[in-house]
Amino acid sequence: MKKWKCFLTAVVIAAGSMFVGCQGFSSAKPIEAMYIPAGEDGHLMVGEGTGNVFTVTMPENIQDKTGKKISEDDLNRGDIVAIYGDGIMLESYPGQYPGVTKIKVVKEGKASDADQYQEILDEFWPEKDPGELPYLNISYRASYGEVSASAMQGGYSWSYADKDGVEQNETADSVAVTQWTDLPVMNVDGTTDMELYFDTKPEKVTATAFPAELSGESDPGAGAEACAPRPGRDGNYTIKDVQKDMIYLIHGEWGNGWVEFGFEVE
Repeated sequence: MKKWKCFLTAVVIAAGSMFVGCQGFSSAKPIEAMYIPAGEDGHLMVGEGTGNVFTVTMPENIQDKTGKKISEDDLNRGDIVAIYGDGIMLESYPGQYPGVTKIKVVKEGKASDADQYQEILDEFWPEKDPGELPYLNISYRASYGEVSASAMQGGYSWSYADKDGVEQNETADSVAVTQWTDLPVMNVDGTTDMELYFDTKPEKVTATAFPAELSGESDPGAGAEACAPRPGRDGNYTIKDVQKDMIYLIHGEWGNGWVEFGFEVE
């Protein structure tokens, strides 16, 4: 999965242009890029002739050269694909292109074609320390563009084998999410959907919402179970109908244990 943690607000580009910053593609035609699978259910796209590096949210509509529908599993390392979408790239490195609507193979490549990008792969998909906890980024659309920000980590219980093969168990209790200080704030225009991007795909995710007026309360009650997050590709989940003036607690479960995350919506 993706290993980078630094995310910034994306910029909505005027009609006719494609990506922010140095990307410089035109939205009038698809982007051609090399597909390189990497990490745990991850990938990189490297722009043909540009070297721009980015990832995409895989669409349902993926086609081979003949137009036959296939899945991401059918794409091969080194394939050159045409990527169609809404033209909005999140400002991170590598970039993230969530609004992809269609991908079509235009040239079947060889695995060795991607070897020239191995240093880039090693940069973003290093071997993860088994003691490192998963992290969570939130992505949503606002009137001023696509936004992506990190959620705050709270309590957790995590087990792993250290470099000597000794089993380690770590647990950190946490107060109620309504008592967490400096919760990251997601500013929305109204009710919206939010994407939950975990760097390591969880086995189960729940979301619980509390009215922001309960901020500071040590016992806010059970809260309201938010619409069950729906699993998607690339380790992301979707929460439907996120409300303003609420505090959200996200609980993720993995084979190694569980981790809680929180954020506020204004």
